Amino acid sequence: MRETIIDKNLSASSKSRKSDYDVLEIFVRVNTLNTRLSRSDLIFSMLKLNWKESATYLPEFVREINENNSFELNNDFVIRCLFAVSNLGTKFDIDLLRKKKNVTKLRNNFDQCCDAIRSVVDFIQTHCWCANSGILGGPNTLVPFVYYLFHTKNHQVPNDQISRVRKALYLFGFAKPFSRYGDSRIWAFIRDELKPLVEDNDETFPLENTFRWITFWEKIRSYEDLLQSNHVLTLHLIQGLTGAAFKYEGNAPEIDHIFPRSVLREKGFELPYINHFANFWILAKTKNRNKSSQHPATYFADVDEAEMEAALIEKEYLDYRRYTTFLEHRSQCIIQGVQKKLGFSGDEFKKESS
Repeated sequence: MRETIIDKNLSASSKSRKSDYDVLEIFVRVNTLNTRLSRSDLIFSMLKLNWKESATYLPEFVREINENNSFELNNDFVIRCLFAVSNLGTKFDIDLLRKKKNVTKLRNNFDQCCDAIRSVVDFIQTHCWCANSGILGGPNTLVPFVYYLFHTKNHQVPNDQISRVRKALYLFGFAKPFSRYGDSRIWAFIRDELKPLVEDNDETFPLENTFRWITFWEKIRSYEDLLQSNHVLTLHLIQGLTGAAFKYEGNAPEIDHIFPRSVLREKGFELPYINHFANFWILAKTKNRNKSSQHPATYFADVDEAEMEAALIEKEYLDYRRYTTFLEHRSQCIIQGVQKKLGFSGDEFKKESS
């Protein structure tokens, strides 16, 4: 490792000595050539240098927003939201913070951005029955909604937009388009869909165009494609689970194959049939480990009828000879259940393909 001492021969009072900003500039240049820290770490370092209060404001807000839920939001998320609402894009671009006016924008928008994030978390827990960003495809899914609520009256979803916003959130949650190419995709949606509406003082959420974007990005053509893209979210919604953390480890939810994977492989079924969302349900960790590869008819023999009904599992189909029928029947029940719960008509993807 090569070592360089800065200002070695200069006195402490010398005006030629490097400032904190100069030192950080060197640090940034070295790390962007051979990255050892994430870009968000470098962004945070730049922020702290130019806006000293952010060193405490951001961590304090992150601790607050994660209380009593499982969203697990972090500095990266808050900074990305702050960039978005300040119209600086959603990419961690260090060069943007070299301009004092941009840092001023971030500082001036911080309080309202935090309120918008709080409101998004409240909305998701209250109106979307969810307490976990992970099952929604990750925190990036929330960024467009923070931008939207940053610009609505009192940072709240208007009454006539609650259903549209909930549907859009689940569309992004199922399709997970921001889990990849997040820097470009998030800003593309904000820039092309949300920003023009803000400029027109229109608080309508662009639900119809949300369908177009996920169809374009993820090649989703049907509700079956959509639910398969995030079977974890599908099962949570159908089984009425929020994704909140469990206190007892044995009750931690695990995704379980209703028809055991090993047996289906032995019987010649291919992976798309084995890992179809209709062959999954959520089961407590301890129960799942004890289930092993039991025949589904044996395992479900003593499962309460109400639990079976809630999970849309019908005992008459728990027969390997009827496995394809089981998949077809349960997948249709799940699709219809999701459509009913979220208020979809069922022909939205047909409209997009026409």
